[in-house]
Amino acid sequence: MSRAGWAVLALAAAALPLLTSNTYYLYVAASAALLVVVTAGLNVLVGFSGQMSLGHAGFYAIGAYATALLVTRAGWNAWAAAVVGIVLAAMVGAGVAGAALRVSGPYLAMVTIAFGIIVEHILVQWVAVTGGPGGIFNIPKPPLARHYWVILGAAALALALVANLRRSAWGRALLAVRGSEVAAESLGLSAYYVRTMAFTISAGFAGAGGALFTFLTGYVSPDSFNLQTSILFLLALLFGGEGSVAGPLIGSVVLTALPELLTSLDDYRLILYGGLLLVSMYWLPAGVVGALRRQIRKKAPQPVQEPAVARPAPEPGDATQPLLAVQGVSLSFGGVAALVDVALTVARRGIHAVIGPNGAGKTTLLNVLSGYYVPGAGGVALNGAPIAGRPPYAIARRGVARTFQTAQVFPGLSALENVAVGVAGPRLGGPLAALLGTPGTRRAERAILGQAAAELAAAGLRDWSDRPAEALPAGLRRRLEIARALATRPRLLLLDEPAAGLSPAEIQGLDRDLAALRDSGGPAVVLVEHHMDLVMSVSDRVSVLDYGRVIADGVPDQVRQDPAVIEAYLGATG
Repeated sequence: MSRAGWAVLALAAAALPLLTSNTYYLYVAASAALLVVVTAGLNVLVGFSGQMSLGHAGFYAIGAYATALLVTRAGWNAWAAAVVGIVLAAMVGAGVAGAALRVSGPYLAMVTIAFGIIVEHILVQWVAVTGGPGGIFNIPKPPLARHYWVILGAAALALALVANLRRSAWGRALLAVRGSEVAAESLGLSAYYVRTMAFTISAGFAGAGGALFTFLTGYVSPDSFNLQTSILFLLALLFGGEGSVAGPLIGSVVLTALPELLTSLDDYRLILYGGLLLVSMYWLPAGVVGALRRQIRKKAPQPVQEPAVARPAPEPGDATQPLLAVQGVSLSFGGVAALVDVALTVARRGIHAVIGPNGAGKTTLLNVLSGYYVPGAGGVALNGAPIAGRPPYAIARRGVARTFQTAQVFPGLSALENVAVGVAGPRLGGPLAALLGTPGTRRAERAILGQAAAELAAAGLRDWSDRPAEALPAGLRRRLEIARALATRPRLLLLDEPAAGLSPAEIQGLDRDLAALRDSGGPAVVLVEHHMDLVMSVSDRVSVLDYGRVIADGVPDQVRQDPAVIEAYLGATG
């Protein structure tokens, strides 16, 4: 929706109290706006980071009860009490995320359901504080028209905050983690931390909705914060369209108005919600917004020339020592040895190829070097510091970037945004600043996009910058993945079969690119590849694996003539 469309919609909604004095209409409209606040936050968790929650009624309740207690028993100002309710809900959300995000999928949904049920039971049983089943009454209620405008303003603010977040490095990080957690961690992003922040932000929005609900109704009771409420939140988002700014608005309006229009079916509300949920999942997987939206992607903003994003300078280390040293690394899976006493060293410059037959352990070795596997024995040192056993994102932050056998681009992000994820890496800034869209955040964003555009141009992908990454041809997706890895400014680049699936012309282009990267003083490269012409033409050194063991190591001509290599690999392929 254009800015003009949003403005017209906002003005029409704001004019409602001037057009009617019917309190019923105002209450329904306020309830819809209240639902927008909660679902906008839920969109950050579900739509952006891809995590499911069926317990958000618990955070809604925390915001409502904290606000009600501070106003009625402590005599606090309503605004101050609401702020405390929001902060408390966000803090509890962070705590719940710390435990809940250890699992995923249906298990995460079950954990959040359990949280919501626990909160509901506390509200019922802790009578001395919560008032038990009767709840808390006599909460001061402002005039309905005035409070309607407050809630409407909060809904508009919630949508604006989420839009700011989506346009920031944080928004891209959330979508990157959703698209490919493995690839995101290879760029230095901690998927666990990113998702925890999404959960925290989402819980804070739910707390804000609960605080506003307190003053809309004038009382709170456990009946308003049950599992059915959590289902309503999720359904409104899914029906409207997760991941889009307009989705929470459309879903909230429809899901608020529909029960009012079908009051005779009130006893069957759960059946109605269940039916709509099935419709959303199977016939409207992208929600109403996705169904109505034409397949025209909004053009990414043209970056303004800004200074390159500042990055910590790599530790120089000892120039006389190898960049990477692998000593006696062994790894087994279920008694099957994948790597056996592997030892090799990688110089600070140049291309070091690792070749061998299928199943020789090449990709397994890369997974050890980048932290996805922990070796059973032996050690790996980068720049003299041990890295074996560290998580992938921690190794990436030390200067190791990688690509994968199947190109791992981030769906839902343009080619430019994919590279921007690599440019920013873990340096996302503050999530609050991203939500607010502060001037500093906007300046950093222009610099990130400018750097990403330069990286794309260097990779020959300038004309594809606005295209969805998943829509690029296979060869260009591979090129994009390499450009994204190089955007992190790594010391060491691990390439896992970059020529796989490429045409002969594309392989020749890859040959030229790798040679240019080496000649320009780029990062050291560990190249796993089956295409022998490519390996022998660009490599400075070659190590050969067979059944998890290093059987040869040396310059290409030396390895090419090694009898063990000819027998185990080159001879077998003709």
